[in-house]
Amino acid sequence: MLGAIARLKHYLVVISLIKRIESFGISPDVYTLNILVNCFCHLNRVDFGFSVLATILKLGHHPNSITLNTLVKGLYLQGNIAGAVRVVEEMEKTGYKPNAITCGTILKALCKIGQTSMAIGLLRKMEEGNFELDLTMNNTIIDSLCKDRLVTEALNLLSEMRSKGFQPDVITYNSLIQGLCNFHWWRETITLLNEMTQRKIMLSVRTFSILVDTYCKEC
Repeated sequence: MLGAIARLKHYLVVISLIKRIESFGISPDVYTLNILVNCFCHLNRVDFGFSVLATILKLGHHPNSITLNTLVKGLYLQGNIAGAVRVVEEMEKTGYKPNAITCGTILKALCKIGQTSMAIGLLRKMEEGNFELDLTMNNTIIDSLCKDRLVTEALNLLSEMRSKGFQPDVITYNSLIQGLCNFHWWRETITLLNEMTQRKIMLSVRTFSILVDTYCKEC
């Protein structure tokens, strides 16, 4: 019930209900406390989330990957990228191994602050560690490379993605088209647009907006 209410984004209701549960003498378990951590993080009170982590330890429970991933994501959403990275480092020191969700969050964080080369390094480490990578992670790095005006590197990563069985989607193409349009590389842009048509990938409003904006600037 608490999880369902949290998914409806009624975070304050969840916090109130957990307090009532505790007033009945019912001790919450890790699952319940993880929901509480998540609510505090969504309310931009990651500090309270860490207080709940202290409660988990005090009760003799062991925080799990969900606890730690939620805190890492909370720090990331708050813009505290350095704090998120520190938490992951502390996790590793105490024996917790970051999973694909943890690494994916840190990868986004690194790209957000322009540390694309570090993000690529993390992606390589994930591949070596047999993590299950997904299209979103690759899209994040391609978008960051294009924003750094490293479009050739982004196109190389696209080829690498395909060789590993990942099929680009409209988000992948939009990032690349934006990168190519920034350099006014129309021939390469048309090639990607033709590819989208061949692969039956519908152009989005963003695709058209990029093209119209670039064309208007040229005129």
